[in-house]
Amino acid sequence: MNSSARGIFLLIAATCTISAADPVVTRTFYVSGVECGSCVYMVQQSIGETKGVEDVQVVQIIDNYAQVTFDPSRVSDHQIAQAVREAIPLHGTPYLATLRVKIPDYAKQKEAVGKLFASWKGSVTLVPSSEVKDEFAIHFEALKGISQGTELQGWSFAAFREAMKALGVSFSLMQERQ
Repeated sequence: MNSSARGIFLLIAATCTISAADPVVTRTFYVSGVECGSCVYMVQQSIGETKGVEDVQVVQIIDNYAQVTFDPSRVSDHQIAQAVREAIPLHGTPYLATLRVKIPDYAKQKEAVGKLFASWKGSVTLVPSSEVKDEFAIHFEALKGISQGTELQGWSFAAFREAMKALGVSFSLMQERQ
């Protein structure tokens, strides 16, 4: 093979490899228990050490949150929430991560969505907002028997998205923009 043909072959091979890889995602995890700048550091450090996490920014405002960029083929949403939970709590209250979703016309979908979350009992719970209609927090339970390997563990947003699609239920994930 001449050098020109080999160069084209390598370019095609690289393109195929890039497109075959799962894309990274950026997701907002709302974090409770963050009271000071040192809390921000502890949560950011814990998430940042998680395999598959490429970038994390923890922000302390009215609604504290972590903007996490990660590879969902290497780490699950649940494992990121577990990393938040495992951050050393500086004020005695553990840090807890949630995702927020809006489910328009939830009243019409309540039974189907309730059954879905019942099937995930012990992993996540869906908690309605007391302030915003049709908005919910997805609370993560502690992962039990988590291993330090690279295998995916726990609940994932991808599974939620597919299950909601199968039910014909529309929703939107709440995201902070930076």
